[in-house]
Amino acid sequence: MEEKILIEGLCNRVKGAFVENGHAVLTNKRFIYSKHSLTKIAAMGVLVNLTKGDFDFEIKIEDIKEVSEAKRLFDKILVVSTMSGDEYKFFFTKLEEWKIHFNNLLSNTDNNQQSADSVSVADELMKFKTLLDSGAITQSEYDLQKKKILGL
Repeated sequence: MEEKILIEGLCNRVKGAFVENGHAVLTNKRFIYSKHSLTKIAAMGVLVNLTKGDFDFEIKIEDIKEVSEAKRLFDKILVVSTMSGDEYKFFFTKLEEWKIHFNNLLSNTDNNQQSADSVSVADELMKFKTLLDSGAITQSEYDLQKKKILGL
């Protein structure tokens, strides 16, 4: 699937007591952040080829565990939590839009994962049913495997 930009704009990364001015891009595959500098703005501003930009970091969508809203002083921030336990905090100029895009992406990723899990469970059951029908395993062996697969 081709990488497509969903939203991009100014954002500030919160690191402890410090705030870094920067720019972010959210695509259907990853979140990219870059601190402001003229060369980085030029590389990211064109956004022709996201794979060859000069960024500070990127987070693949499948590595994002959740995106939550929090308060910092008098402003709201978004906290991007990764599967590895890292947390990245950002002020966004259009916070609600970013939140919606993140949530849509993450819910689509969850739905795709659940669908893949369902297919693999069905595939496993069919595999053992075929073995049962061919006489390769007994009914009790099939029932035992079925319970394991279904988590019963």
